[in-house]
Amino acid sequence: MARRLPGSAVANLGISGNRLLLDSDRFGPGGQARFDRDVLSLPGLRTVLVHLGVNDLHHEPNERDPSRMVAGYRQLALRARSAGLRVVGATITPFEGWTRWTPEQDAVRRQVNEAVRTGRIFDAVADFDAALRDPDRPSRLLPAYDSGDGLHPGPAGHTAIAAAVERRDLR
Repeated sequence: MARRLPGSAVANLGISGNRLLLDSDRFGPGGQARFDRDVLSLPGLRTVLVHLGVNDLHHEPNERDPSRMVAGYRQLALRARSAGLRVVGATITPFEGWTRWTPEQDAVRRQVNEAVRTGRIFDAVADFDAALRDPDRPSRLLPAYDSGDGLHPGPAGHTAIAAAVERRDLR
C-alpha cells in the first residue's frame, strides 16, 4: 500500500486475531474498543481503511448475526466521519479450508459483504473478497493467494489486497 502512495504515510494497526465487535483475553480489545486509541488519535490522518470481521466469524463465540456486524461497521464509520475522516470499508475474505470454517459462517460472511458493497455504510469499498476468492470456489481463497491455511493470504494475496484499494479512495 505504501508503495502505491509515494509521499504518504501508511499506518497498519492490524492485530492478529482482532475482532470488530468483541474483546478477547487472548487478542486484546476489539476494533470498537480500540478505535479511538489506534485510529482517531493518529495525527494528520485523512482516511481509514476498516478491515475487520473474519475473526468475529470463526473465533468462539462466533458472530452469527450479520446485522450486528453491519451495525458495528456503521458505528466505526460514524465515529470516523465525526472526526473528519474518509472511511473505506473492506469486504471479508473467504476462509473455507481454515480449521474452524463452516458453511453457516460463510453464509454470514456473504450477507455482511453484500451489505458492505451495497449498504452505503462506507464512503468507498475495497472488495478484498472479490480480489482474493477462487472464482471456481468462492468460499475459498484463490490458491495463488493462500498462505496454505485457508485463512491468511500469502505475499501475492497481500499484493492483491493492496491493489484492490482504489487510489482515488485514499485521498
